Amino acid sequence: MTTTIDQQADVYSRPNARFGGDGTLEIRASAVGNCRRALWYEATGHQVTNPRNDDSLTMLEAGNALEPVVLRAMARAGWDITPTDRDNPRMVSLRLGARLAVSGHVDAAGVAPIFGNEPGIVEVKTRGPEAFKKWRTLGAECSHPESVWQAACYTYGAFDEARDVVIATLDTGNRVWDYEVIPAYRVERAFEQACARLGELASHHLVNGPDPYALPERDFTADDWQCRRCPFLNACLPGSAAVEPGDEPAVDAELVSDEEAQAALLEYEQAQEMLKAIEEDKQWALGRLQSWLRQRGEDKARLEGGRKTRTVGMVKTTRYNVDHKRLNALLDPETRATIVTENLSRYLRVS
Repeated sequence: MTTTIDQQADVYSRPNARFGGDGTLEIRASAVGNCRRALWYEATGHQVTNPRNDDSLTMLEAGNALEPVVLRAMARAGWDITPTDRDNPRMVSLRLGARLAVSGHVDAAGVAPIFGNEPGIVEVKTRGPEAFKKWRTLGAECSHPESVWQAACYTYGAFDEARDVVIATLDTGNRVWDYEVIPAYRVERAFEQACARLGELASHHLVNGPDPYALPERDFTADDWQCRRCPFLNACLPGSAAVEPGDEPAVDAELVSDEEAQAALLEYEQAQEMLKAIEEDKQWALGRLQSWLRQRGEDKARLEGGRKTRTVGMVKTTRYNVDHKRLNALLDPETRATIVTENLSRYLRVS
């Protein structure tokens, strides 16, 4: 295994996979978790059948633009951060074999505050509120393993060894950030997983050469979000319907007209306004009662209510804070999966 570091101006727009002049298949580090068939489609020059729409492109560009914001926030919080120069970014190229390489730009290098003083890779991600919550609760190795594979490739490319990795994530909805430390021994395992995954693609390349019609197996099914968002979906699965599981209407469901739906929405809005007013009245009343108790110098007192005598009192509770960063760093993904489980629920939201 050899490593090189060079500069490349088009780093932010280059393809996820391509063949070099010497026949090497080069994979973009951020795409190591992509479907291998999709990577083959792109490397062999297939026509994109499902291009990103304007909204999707805007979200992607906004995420890229916010990455420096996270790094500046980390610096203000006392981190020793060395961000890449986005006008002249640091490119890391890692050769995994005679015919396969992984390359990409490093977001930053920094020192993880939990374990030591040795600088490591800082990989920045931006996520919506639900994905942010999932990442923070489950850890990146369970929620977004491809981000750890990417950072592991950067680590070996930059340092030629496993080191602690920091995944820094911004919640784009609430505009807060947090971080997670992946210890070096788990970075090593993530790198082995990435190599094993890409090794199958390298073997395919070795057997078939850059044949655009010799397609690798699919990694996902049409039900997976990776498949539904694939730019080559119609080429791979012609006529595949991108329908969320459970979106199909029930056969015996009551038919609701547009006018009835409009009326239901108006009733919902009225109920929301009533609940808001009631909650404001409730909070005002609780504030007055708390002030009354303070004036009496008591924590509890009895008052006659409209229907019965009630006890008004201050309640003391004890809360325990869990350092989830340290917990995630100490628990491997398999152990964490037995402790933190994921439950899927569906509900209607009006926004």
